[in-house]
Amino acid sequence: MTPLLIGNGIASDACGTFVVNESSMVDNPAKTLLAVEKARARNSIIAVDDVGGQLASLGILPLIEPDLIVLSPEMSASDLDPHVARATHVLAAQAERTGAVIVASGVDSEAHRVRALGLGATFGIGLLYPPMSSPKSLSDSTSRAILASHTWSTPDADSSSPFAIASAGRVVTRSPKNLLVAMSTHIEWQASMAGPETLILGTFQHDRHFRGNTKDRWQAMAEHSAYTGVCGVGMADTSDIHIHRASLDPADGMTEEWNVVVLGAHFCCALSAREMNSGDSGPDRKFDYVISHDRCTVVRCAKAILQRFDGSAVVRVPG
Repeated sequence: MTPLLIGNGIASDACGTFVVNESSMVDNPAKTLLAVEKARARNSIIAVDDVGGQLASLGILPLIEPDLIVLSPEMSASDLDPHVARATHVLAAQAERTGAVIVASGVDSEAHRVRALGLGATFGIGLLYPPMSSPKSLSDSTSRAILASHTWSTPDADSSSPFAIASAGRVVTRSPKNLLVAMSTHIEWQASMAGPETLILGTFQHDRHFRGNTKDRWQAMAEHSAYTGVCGVGMADTSDIHIHRASLDPADGMTEEWNVVVLGAHFCCALSAREMNSGDSGPDRKFDYVISHDRCTVVRCAKAILQRFDGSAVVRVPG
């Protein structure tokens, strides 16, 4: 295991590192994702800090695709338990997909070092591995080539519409509303089984479509997910527990869409539909839809939706 120089706070000019923490992503996804894009444009190293202490912190990894995953000190200090085992699976999947480097923090003893190695960490921060005195030491080390390699493969969400993203190059199917309701419900069931590190997003056109049984199902999912967000016209912030809301401008093209996006470590799916404005109402409303399990597509759809979430939210971090 190798010591690592990494800045504290949002950014470190010394080593060109931009650090994201879970709270910033939960509190303002739109601002955080934009900041990450700008940092990447400056060729900064992207790090996500304090990962694993809460399983919800693992949920932002697919969105950020960081170069460095800095584990919370609890990960190295805790005995193995189901929480640590699940986090290790998620970390392994992210590292395999992207080549991200896992950094253990709080490595203060040999026992901590052994645990950290078991978690897949190859760099360490702590009393056993004090910070390097200057970034030049890191630049001269053989590990620098690993940190400099790209770990992201997902383009920026260059379209404001999840349907435009998901339908590009794919066959679009026309369907009445009742089939889409059944398909959405099935995806919701899969999302509820995907784990507490899962991100779940839905667009419902208008607040009146997010009521009754639909709202109850999403409330139940939100209790066991890292982040659950819904948006639509008139969806002002309410006292709903666990659910983040964003109101859409009536002129926003997304008001014509019905999207369900699930992004987890081992399961991802995007169902995106656009209403045809055929004059039908109720279950006879017609939609063009596409469904994708391609991770890059799902991540882009998630980012496009999260651009509408610019601040206030009800925060809940599952254990």
